[in-house]
Amino acid sequence: MSNDKSIKPQLGAFIADLEKHPNIWGTASVEAEPQKWLEAWQVFKVVKTNGFEDRFGLHFVGRNSIEVNGAVSSKIESFDPVTMRGITSSGRIYQLVGPLGFCDDAQYVLGNWCRFNRVEVEDATEEFIQRFSISLENIKKVTG
Repeated sequence: MSNDKSIKPQLGAFIADLEKHPNIWGTASVEAEPQKWLEAWQVFKVVKTNGFEDRFGLHFVGRNSIEVNGAVSSKIESFDPVTMRGITSSGRIYQLVGPLGFCDDAQYVLGNWCRFNRVEVEDATEEFIQRFSISLENIKKVTG
């Protein structure tokens, strides 16, 4: 019985440690995965940082349609509204697929990405759509 009592505190400590280290893993290298397909996508802008000045700018957030998990890009360097493809500072190409949207997994990854990178973000999807004159009616035609 004394073993049962000593397991509970250890189990509690283990669970607390898991909560501090969420189930987030790094992405494959650009060489191994040069392109990601994002569905239910949004664009967020880093508005505040604590020492990571290279994070300022716009970032894609969405569901990786191949691996079916949340994804956050490095800073968007260029975007083609005709093909709906963007290139990020890592050199990876992000293909936006279908209409913009919301993905719980992507929001979870974004929240942890913000915490790890010590940044604050705000939704910039509407700003992005206006900047690149993206026609939401034509998105399905272009990407579908």
